[in-house]
Amino acid sequence: MMTSTIKEKLAETLQISTERAAEFLEIGYIVNYDKSKMIEPRNGVFDCLGFILNGAVRIYYINEKGEDISYLLQVNNDVIGDYASYITGKKSMAVIQTLLKTEVLYFDKKDIETLVRKDIFWLGIAKHISDLAFLDAKQRLDELFFYTPEERYLNLLKKSPEILNKIPQKYISSYLGITPQSLSRIRKRIY
Repeated sequence: MMTSTIKEKLAETLQISTERAAEFLEIGYIVNYDKSKMIEPRNGVFDCLGFILNGAVRIYYINEKGEDISYLLQVNNDVIGDYASYITGKKSMAVIQTLLKTEVLYFDKKDIETLVRKDIFWLGIAKHISDLAFLDAKQRLDELFFYTPEERYLNLLKKSPEILNKIPQKYISSYLGITPQSLSRIRKRIY
């Protein structure tokens, strides 16, 4: 059962009316994950989009040395998945792991496409979701190229301070592109 709070969160994120959000929720389903669980794509392809209702995940890749590199840390109200895999139908190289107990609202691609065919309104929403995915990727690139690790940490802290304190430092430092020791120094300077 979808609550009115979920409907309101979705309406705000997608910038649509609560009536339209209720219509969208008809094709959604919720999955609850324990801490440290892998979110596995079907047949290796992310053919759905997720919206974090509560919790946190990290999206990471394994490099040629076998090291995992955190690409994104997503928290409450963030969208998760591998959008490149979603739009191409190709196998994802991304790994998604919950960092806390996490509740995700999912929408399958086939159901979104059915909505789009039924009502042109949903084509605009599909474009808006695509725009959000692009802006997330651009923001991440901008942070890596134009901000110092301390500025990246402050941005992350501003986004979700209550959750950030619950995430292990090794994942935060990997996301920031620094060592855990450098992260400790940044935290000491800030606090």
